[in-house]
Amino acid sequence: MYEGNIEANQRNGNLHINLDGHFSAEVAFELTSTIAKSYNGKGNIFVHTAKVTTIAPESRTTLSDQITMLGLPAEKMYMTGVKGLDISPDKGKVIVYEKRKKGCCGKCKNCSCHSKR
Repeated sequence: MYEGNIEANQRNGNLHINLDGHFSAEVAFELTSTIAKSYNGKGNIFVHTAKVTTIAPESRTTLSDQITMLGLPAEKMYMTGVKGLDISPDKGKVIVYEKRKKGCCGKCKNCSCHSKR
């Protein structure tokens, strides 16, 4: 499903939504509408923000209001990426991935990469 700059798909029992471009109040409406149509009540909802370019100031409030108004499961919703911090409603969950050095898996013990942070 593709609606403007919002792409939604199911993976591993979770709903994944990719945002692309400017995040405005209109996009917040579209995002919550897409979640309401696509979420089957199982798993988590991941909203990926890596491709968001700019964020309108009023969009965060609009998103929060729409989540409440539509009765969406905020406790199962996660924003991913640094821009998720600016989009996520208060008390929202945000996952920010740590950028690793090229060639480091991030799982190795006593790796020289870890001491140079």
